[in-house]
Amino acid sequence: MHGYGASAYQWRHLMPALAERGFHALAPDLPGHGFSQLRFDRGEYGRSAYARRLWQLLDALGVQRTPLIGHSMGGAIAAEMAWHAPARVVRLALLSPAGLGLVPSRVHLLKFVPDVIAPLAQPFASRTTARIVLGDVYGPGGTWTARDEAELLAPYSQRDLYRALLRTAKEFDFRLHSDAELARLPSGTLVVFGTHDAVVRPSDVERRVRCIPGGRLVMLPRVGHLPQVEARDDVARLLVDFIGGARVATAAGAH
Repeated sequence: MHGYGASAYQWRHLMPALAERGFHALAPDLPGHGFSQLRFDRGEYGRSAYARRLWQLLDALGVQRTPLIGHSMGGAIAAEMAWHAPARVVRLALLSPAGLGLVPSRVHLLKFVPDVIAPLAQPFASRTTARIVLGDVYGPGGTWTARDEAELLAPYSQRDLYRALLRTAKEFDFRLHSDAELARLPSGTLVVFGTHDAVVRPSDVERRVRCIPGGRLVMLPRVGHLPQVEARDDVARLLVDFIGGARVATAAGAH
């Protein structure tokens, strides 16, 4: 699961790395993001609604049990999925996850913006804006291409996207998980942060990860908010080793 305002393009390096090692990887555009369905009723952009829809997707594909990997907002969604159906989560990996790090205060300010104003932001979806956003999410050594800018901007040609993102900002719970919630995550959950993440800032993260039974924390030096992009090879190896032999179990293959 990718992060807020992004798309499955975030997984462009990890997907081939997993496939090469025999994993069947799935990276959907989240509801309200990318080129997925954008319009839902009010109250349907919260964390629980995201988790429910993703389990419905896996149900439709016949997937009974699976490892989950979530980045940023997608990390909070992956955690919510694990709380909804713990027996179905084989492994849980959280990259720069909301819930274990603090999101910018400007996200909370969006709660006060009327929905009708959201589409007025469309003219600001430019190459200049893309460069500003990417400059925020990458660490000090991070670089990106013109295609990365274009892929970031592509979904923003859709007028409905702006309302969807505003509703998500208003309804999604970006708060830190409580110690009790962390204790309910799957045993051995992996948490990865970049030391220079300025988007979801690690907050007392070592102590928080210790609340997870058997939780493991990896801090990547000089990496920003996109470890799966900025440290693609290291993260791919880390996740392949972490997932190990934990494969997807379909309805036909479930025991």
